[in-house]
Amino acid sequence: MSSQPASNEGIRQLRRQVEITIEQLAALSGSEMSPADFYQELVRKGLSGIDAPAGAVWLRTPQGMLQPAVTVNLEKIGLDDHSEGRKFHNELLSVAFEKNAQGLLGPKALADGHPEAGNPTNLVLAFAPILDEDNRTLGMLEIFQKPTMHPDDLLKYTLQVAGFASNFVRNNTNRKTIGQEKIWTMLDAFSKQIHASLDPTQVAYVVANEGRRLIECDRICVGVRHGRKTTIEAVSGADVVEKASSHIVLMRKLFDSVIQWGERLEYRGENDETLPPKVYEALNNYLREQNPKLLVLIPLRDEREQPKPNEKLKVVRSALMMEVFDPPAKTDLLEKKLEIVGSHAAGALYNASEMKQVPLKPLWWPLKRVQQGLGGKARFWLFTGLFLFAALLCALVFIPYDLKVDAGGKLAPLDRLYVYPDAEGQVVEFRVKHDDTILPASPVALMRSTEFELKITAIQSQLRGMADKINTIEGRINSSQTPFQEKEQLRTERSQLLKETSELQSQLNFYEQRFLCDLSRPGLFQVLAPSVKPSLSGAQRWRVVTPDFREELVGKTVKPSDSLLRLGNVDGGWLVVLKIPQKHIGQVLRAYPGQSDDEFLWVDVLARSAPTPGYQGKGKLSRKDITAEAIPNRDDQNESEPVVYAYVRMNTADIPKEYHLDERLLVTDAEISAKIRCGKHAMGYSMFYGVWEFLYEKVVFYLF
Repeated sequence: MSSQPASNEGIRQLRRQVEITIEQLAALSGSEMSPADFYQELVRKGLSGIDAPAGAVWLRTPQGMLQPAVTVNLEKIGLDDHSEGRKFHNELLSVAFEKNAQGLLGPKALADGHPEAGNPTNLVLAFAPILDEDNRTLGMLEIFQKPTMHPDDLLKYTLQVAGFASNFVRNNTNRKTIGQEKIWTMLDAFSKQIHASLDPTQVAYVVANEGRRLIECDRICVGVRHGRKTTIEAVSGADVVEKASSHIVLMRKLFDSVIQWGERLEYRGENDETLPPKVYEALNNYLREQNPKLLVLIPLRDEREQPKPNEKLKVVRSALMMEVFDPPAKTDLLEKKLEIVGSHAAGALYNASEMKQVPLKPLWWPLKRVQQGLGGKARFWLFTGLFLFAALLCALVFIPYDLKVDAGGKLAPLDRLYVYPDAEGQVVEFRVKHDDTILPASPVALMRSTEFELKITAIQSQLRGMADKINTIEGRINSSQTPFQEKEQLRTERSQLLKETSELQSQLNFYEQRFLCDLSRPGLFQVLAPSVKPSLSGAQRWRVVTPDFREELVGKTVKPSDSLLRLGNVDGGWLVVLKIPQKHIGQVLRAYPGQSDDEFLWVDVLARSAPTPGYQGKGKLSRKDITAEAIPNRDDQNESEPVVYAYVRMNTADIPKEYHLDERLLVTDAEISAKIRCGKHAMGYSMFYGVWEFLYEKVVFYLF
């Protein structure tokens, strides 16, 4: 009667195990791991999901043969017990591969219609094809299982595992296609950028920096010939090319020699003595300054530089050099990309070089515009200027624009709490540092209590003494020479000692659980961060905001009423303690539409540690969070200017996620620049309200 429930329980566990394995394989099929690692994990997880003893993945080679990609325990299942066992097994795989077949063979069974193909083992063999996006067979998956598993379930499971392998193949192919499309997109953008300017330096910088991203090498250098000498116009990653530096001088000589030679220069770690003497010497001199493992310098020849019939080959205008300090084993792809970038850059550099050679361009270009403005066109430009001026005035007066008041401040967590010790003691060490992020109930400090040490030591000493007594009594009880009545008395005494031992052990457990004492080192106990602050809902992480607690508290004795640390809730909101200049507080207060304390203004926030557009946020400034007192404040020039403190809430639940400041920038006391949005006003007033108020105070108010 008891075997049936156990069997049902085993079936349920197996089904649950299979479900978990299917979920893991589904996630695995969408990963970006290499095919070898994927098939290894596929077979390992697939076999463990049904406790199968062996399995393998066979893949098609370019010659059309099947080759094992992953095998697990094939040598242990009896394939070699029969002289032709391997032959039967391999023939079965070949037949299944050719027919894109799936199936199941029992122990020692032969395939239908194929007497030389079969399963030579004592296990059940299930196999299924691995397909690509065109449903072509790329390989076969096989699983050997004990005959105890239902055949239909085994075949269904094998098909599912093979299906995940097929999904991985399709996803991998799609990723390669997307990568190629990305390269074409980048190349299209590169072509547009290099033709967007006629300045040789600007074009060269685009070629160097954007070309380096396309080629994925360490450095790209661009040289353009102006007259008889070559100028190094751009080096990828460098904002300015120091033309007088020894490195650039040697590079320029190398460019000059290769441009005069007109052929491609390649250096792969060994000197080529067949190079022309000037090129060989310039290369050796440059390699003494730099030591790339791969250097390729190609002259860039535009179609317009091709020689005419019976004409001598012209010297090219520009050249491109690629350097790689740690090249891969195969560099063919890098060199092909370099040639593509060079072919696109040749025309752009030629056009820019031609434009630079136009004589007196800075002089005749402005003269041309002045000449066009004379006569009838002069009136057109006059009225155009007046119209634009009138349009600008109307825009400044009638177009509404946000008035933004500047202010500065510092960051602080919105929710804060303190860490107190559970008992009086000496601080031994802290387990956290300033600005560390910790979880609730995690250890923050180690303390020593003399009182705990004396009590725990005394209890442990009593426990050892009682243990010795109990051992002695048990020895006498187990002795055959002890009378029966005496054994009864000894048992009573042992029970009493065990009861006392239990009470003492409870006391030790109390110190260990209540005060987190270390019983192996009496006197030491841990201090944990609070689990949850009652007034907060779901605080998960806390940040240490006390700056110099280590220097002040280590080695000192503190009481339970003394705080050790101050923590801020990382998962909660943050505050910007804002200092609003007194001269701007009127604009801020007038921006609130009513008198309710719950009204708020949006505040644009920018962390000074990362002043870029991607690291901006927004907060809310409520009327009730503005203090009613102006406090003198010293600025950077040590001049006192009254300020009004205000508290801006950020990263709270009522603020949309897209307005949150990046979590990496949430550091206590970090400097913040803020702009308080004070409503719509005329554009001219919003942009120049400081000038208007200065004039009103110093001129209008003074006169009237």
